[in-house]
Amino acid sequence: MIENSPEEKDIDKAMEYYEEIRKSLNGLSEILKIRLNEKDFFYQAGADNLKALNANILKILKHFYTPRQVRIKLREILFDEEEAKVL
Repeated sequence: MIENSPEEKDIDKAMEYYEEIRKSLNGLSEILKIRLNEKDFFYQAGADNLKALNANILKILKHFYTPRQVRIKLREILFDEEEAKVL
């Protein structure tokens, strides 16, 4: 069995944390959709802030890891999310 290098383990753990944060952000977005009309100012402000938070988390990840590493891991996360929707 091939073991991951310490750097690979670090990005794997960071992306696990990101995935949990992403799920939380998506949950908050769903709550906004349920509680507020999408044309409502507070809905739009909340959605904009959630998107900005997600973008800033990605910027932090790219600061510590190469953009390529982050892209690969994000693709894995997005693929898993899409696969879960199909099931």
